[in-house]
Amino acid sequence: LKVLPTQLQTMHKNVPMRIVSWFFLIHSSVTIAPTCARPLDISSASFVNNDNRTGGCLSTRINKLRGGSPYYESNPNYQNAPTLGDVDKDGFYHATFQSPLQHNQRPPPLTQAISSYFAELHRYSPTLFNGTMASILLFFAWQFPTSSFVAKILRNHFVTSSYNVLRKRRYHALILSAFSHASFRHIALNMYAFVTFGRSVKQVLASHGLDLWPFVVSAAIFGNLIFLLFDGVQGGSCVGLSGVTLALLAFDSLLYPTKELRLFVSFIPITLPAYYLFLGLLGFSVAGIFGLAGRSNVAHSTHLGGLVYGYLFYQAFKRGWPRLWNYRLRKAYHAIRGGA
Repeated sequence: LKVLPTQLQTMHKNVPMRIVSWFFLIHSSVTIAPTCARPLDISSASFVNNDNRTGGCLSTRINKLRGGSPYYESNPNYQNAPTLGDVDKDGFYHATFQSPLQHNQRPPPLTQAISSYFAELHRYSPTLFNGTMASILLFFAWQFPTSSFVAKILRNHFVTSSYNVLRKRRYHALILSAFSHASFRHIALNMYAFVTFGRSVKQVLASHGLDLWPFVVSAAIFGNLIFLLFDGVQGGSCVGLSGVTLALLAFDSLLYPTKELRLFVSFIPITLPAYYLFLGLLGFSVAGIFGLAGRSNVAHSTHLGGLVYGYLFYQAFKRGWPRLWNYRLRKAYHAIRGGA
């Protein structure tokens, strides 16, 4: 520092002041920095104590670099907040994390969870709720003995067959049979697909001012009519919501062809785009109608009818026809009601 003024006196005539200023700044940093150097401990408490022993040299520098703000900000909630652990004085890690849940806190009872689920489903879509509840109630009704009065009613009014629909003219069976399931596996698969794809389709239809229930009812009728066309003459019968669920799947797959769907084939999980699943089910249903998919109790014709209906509805939906039909039907309804 004593030599610096002499250098400035000899250099100020030949050297620009900008170079002299940089030289002064570098010389000051090299000279002052060693006077503030101290051993630094890794712990936060030692860091603060060392900073105090240096007379505030380090904190003063950092404050100047940051515009006067302190180099750390304390959190008043940190002392009582749960942490993942800390390092002791010997450098060993000790986990001290505590779950934010209370030790005596438990999930809600199963009945309450089921009630909450169906309440939320009813708020989201009354169609999905009513279809699910009707299928569950009819499933328990089908567990009565075949000789009982309940079983007789179910066979006459909740089964699609050429005898019920064509001969006895029980046309309501085309709709009621869609909610009939005799086996647990059948109703479990259909309810899962019905709620899963029904939520997605309902959201799309609602954004265009359309309801879900006309889609469900018309898909059930169309699928059962296709069944009567292919299998009704052979005296077969059909129950289940498969035609509706596959119609929902087809429509949703055509709307979102790249959406990945996961299914289990012989307990093997397979993930593929929705459009490929639609094509695979379509080909499998056609093969089943011609007896190329093995002998089983699967109504391949009903599945084909549901897939075809979903495709046709998608084509009409792209052209805006369902919205136009809905507008005209509502207008005619209000005109008839006003005239009456």
